[in-house]
Amino acid sequence: MPRSTSARLAVLLIIIPIAIALEAAARTYDGCIVTPTGLECSFGGTVTSTTVVTTPGPPRYLVVTTDSSGPCWYWSASPPGLDSADPANEQQIIFTRATHPRCVPAQPPTTTIDTRSIAWDIFRSWTLRAPGPRLRPTVGITNLDSVLTTPRPNPLRHTETLPDGRVLEVEARVTAVLVDWGDGTPVFAHDPGVAAGSGAHHAYRVKTCTAAYRRDHPRRAACHPTLSAYPVTVTHVWQGRYRTGGSWTVLGTIPRAAIVFYDVDEVYGLPVRP
Repeated sequence: MPRSTSARLAVLLIIIPIAIALEAAARTYDGCIVTPTGLECSFGGTVTSTTVVTTPGPPRYLVVTTDSSGPCWYWSASPPGLDSADPANEQQIIFTRATHPRCVPAQPPTTTIDTRSIAWDIFRSWTLRAPGPRLRPTVGITNLDSVLTTPRPNPLRHTETLPDGRVLEVEARVTAVLVDWGDGTPVFAHDPGVAAGSGAHHAYRVKTCTAAYRRDHPRRAACHPTLSAYPVTVTHVWQGRYRTGGSWTVLGTIPRAAIVFYDVDEVYGLPVRP
């Protein structure tokens, strides 16, 4: 074969594969292709050029890191990382993007505001007044009513603006007054308005006596077997509640108690000679 003919055949063998490649690249392609930023899959457009762009704009560095799901990659405008402008990194960039997922963008930190916990801290920080009970008469008489009164404390209130802009209101108030008369009768719950106004009434059946009186006095049989005074326990039930613009939510209750030791005597008649 003449030399010129061999040369022409060699040229045709080189041109034909290139032409075939260019024709295939010009068709719509649904797979993975190399782009200036790396490997792009599920491409649905038309490739019009096979030119390799060697100077992409920022970001240009492919960085591999680890997030909550494992190794992943992301683009960075500054090193370290694989510089996509360097052709020597092309295959490694393609491999990295094909074998690792893109990193999920970090979400900005969120602040969780536990409104109930904040309200509880405020409620517990207050000095909740204990009752100041008073009994009339100062010494009780068996089978006659003794009257207990205790001042009703004013509600406590607090208002503050939370970091998210909501207004938090916290309130504490006495919702009940409990009275244990100390003689074994059931504890009685009084509305605070009743206890502070008309008072709570109770009649004792047995008088209290000192140890010496129970030992020596002729009337010792009428004495309580152990008590020299009845321990009257009065409890304020403080209820806390809060709201942030809506209806009130009850937090719970905290009791505050006071004890008064109450002496009870008796009145009895004696025959009188004319």
